[in-house]
Amino acid sequence: MYSKRAARVAAEKGYENVYSFTGGLPEWRFFEYPLSIDENWKNVKVKKLSPKDFNEYRKQEDVFILDVRSLSQRSLSNRGSTFVMDNSSLSGDYIANVHHIPLVYLEENYHLIPKDRKILITDWIMKQAPMAAKFLTQQGYQVVGILKGGTARWQSEGFPLIKMENSLYSELLCD
Repeated sequence: MYSKRAARVAAEKGYENVYSFTGGLPEWRFFEYPLSIDENWKNVKVKKLSPKDFNEYRKQEDVFILDVRSLSQRSLSNRGSTFVMDNSSLSGDYIANVHHIPLVYLEENYHLIPKDRKILITDWIMKQAPMAAKFLTQQGYQVVGILKGGTARWQSEGFPLIKMENSLYSELLCD
């Protein structure tokens, strides 16, 4: 089951017999098609931290802050499938000292995250962070929690963000 975009990208990479289910999981469920549910995944609990609590944790020295936001569409198309863990590809402003691994690249790059540190996870509006937290927990990482409401809530509650300057994202917007 792929989105149309994912199906197109897979076909461009030479995969055959790739199909797109237009309605995604909601439509799949509507037609009562079978789903497989991993009970271990389902049982992983993810702590949601308010911006205030998240900010307190991030001040600790042994914390690794991970932003799992997707790359911007233009950034993604210009970068191909090469991944570098930096913030130049974040689509928007971000929390200081955050490391960026888009959720789509996490499975193949989680080894870049130090296993001896506590992990805090954010994204833009808390859509991808729970999945990242569950995945990393299953890989043996100590995930302290995710930012409740994501970076959007962080910003709305007055916590500071690093403004995008001289980044790949900014350069792409100027093209």
